[in-house]
Amino acid sequence: MNPVHAPPALVAIVDDDPFVRTATSSLVRSFGWAAQAFASPQEFLAADVAVSTRCLVCDIHMEPMDGIQLLARLQQEGHGLPTVFITAMTARAVREKALLQGALCVLDKPIDGSELEDWIQRAMVGA
Repeated sequence: MNPVHAPPALVAIVDDDPFVRTATSSLVRSFGWAAQAFASPQEFLAADVAVSTRCLVCDIHMEPMDGIQLLARLQQEGHGLPTVFITAMTARAVREKALLQGALCVLDKPIDGSELEDWIQRAMVGA
C-alpha cells in the first residue's frame, strides 16, 4: 500500500506588481511550499482558496481594496489566515494598522528571502 502524501502547504501571494508576484512565488516554492499568486485581493477572493491557504503573503498598498482591507474581510468571513504583509511604503501608521488588524509582521520590499521563510514557517506552525 502506498502512503498518501499531503500536498505541500499552500501559500497565497497577493500583489499587484507582476514581478514581485513571480519572484515571491518562486521563492516560496524554493522553500518547499506550494504557491499560488493573485494580482489583486478581488482575484484571491474570487478563487475561493482561503480555506486551503495556510499563509497569506500580501502587499498592503493596492487599489481599490488594500491588503489590510482584505485581511479584515477574511476575518469577517471566518478565515483567520496567518498574514505576512510586504510593502514598499514603510509609514509607521500603516505598519501599526496592519499589526493591529492581526498581521504576523510587515516586511519591507525588497523582500529578504530568509526573513520571509522564517515568517512563513512561523505561520505554518501556528496555523
